[in-house]
Amino acid sequence: MEPNDEVPTIATVTDPKILKDKSFFTLAEIGDKVLIYTKFGKAILYRPSINKIVEVVSVGIDNKLDFSKSENVENQEEIDNKDDE
Repeated sequence: MEPNDEVPTIATVTDPKILKDKSFFTLAEIGDKVLIYTKFGKAILYRPSINKIVEVVSVGIDNKLDFSKSENVENQEEIDNKDDE
């Protein structure tokens, strides 16, 4: 499911109670990762503790996820998945 030519922006869920009113985060738990692929047009909620994708949503101009002002996720960073190959 992961696009090979795009490095996602990653955020970590730190307070899922505050995010519950957003449908994408209804199942979110502390420690879940949000991988945002802007070119691919998808945001993925991933739970490392069970190695499973919990939720996937399309992102674009009309429903763009904006974590830049959120206090509910932390450690936004870009990672290079090419090292995993």
